[in-house]
Amino acid sequence: MAIATSGRSEAARHGSRYAGARVLPFPLTRRSVIDRIRSGDAEARQLAFGTLAAGYWRPSYHYVRVRWHLPQEDAEDVVQAFFATAFEKRYVERFDPAKAKFRTFLRTCLDRFIQNDRKAERALKRGGGAAPLSLDFPGAERDLAEHLRAPAVDPDAFFREETIRGLFARTVEIMRSEFTAGGRARAFRAFERYDLAGETGASYATLAAELGLTVAQVTNDLYAARRRFREIALDQLRGLVGTDDEFRSEARDLFGFEVPD
Repeated sequence: MAIATSGRSEAARHGSRYAGARVLPFPLTRRSVIDRIRSGDAEARQLAFGTLAAGYWRPSYHYVRVRWHLPQEDAEDVVQAFFATAFEKRYVERFDPAKAKFRTFLRTCLDRFIQNDRKAERALKRGGGAAPLSLDFPGAERDLAEHLRAPAVDPDAFFREETIRGLFARTVEIMRSEFTAGGRARAFRAFERYDLAGETGASYATLAAELGLTVAQVTNDLYAARRRFREIALDQLRGLVGTDDEFRSEARDLFGFEVPD
């Protein structure tokens, strides 16, 4: 039997079936990505900023293409320049959780950056010589096709949706690599087939027959995979928010549960 999902769960809206399952306690003692960026340790700051950029570059690129109607090459240049400049000029260090969520703060910074540097030639001069990020812009462009055909949307809602989409995509890829390397490819195949493909009317028995497994094996594999998915997703979420309160709020919106203190 598939695990029920909360009607309010963001995970359910993105086509998954694991949001309502029991969740393991998640540690909140780790320093947030914002605290690490604000630290006096240059290496820790660089690593933390890399985590943040990995989570936000793709939604930023999609946002720039859709909201600002920039051509593909200009959008690539602007996103590269924005994150280089944000690192150099310490945009993130100015974040105030009393004024907005971190995601909204970052989007506002991006809007202001584009307003000040509309031309890609000017944007490319920014960043103080920082090395460009290694980003899969062709892949991001392929993902964007449906949005370019869609009507205009609320900027904050669009940026949030793209951030969540990217979070889940990274989680799946991390999980795929981990399960393949760890000899658990069978469990990932079951998870991919049942939860990610999400065919209407599919049952554990049907999946078991297709994969040559017993229903008990499918049940156990899906339980383990869903549990690991949540753990990885929550860990990734940590790199996208500014405070513990924001982390708990986002976790509740995404998965429909309260993360324990």
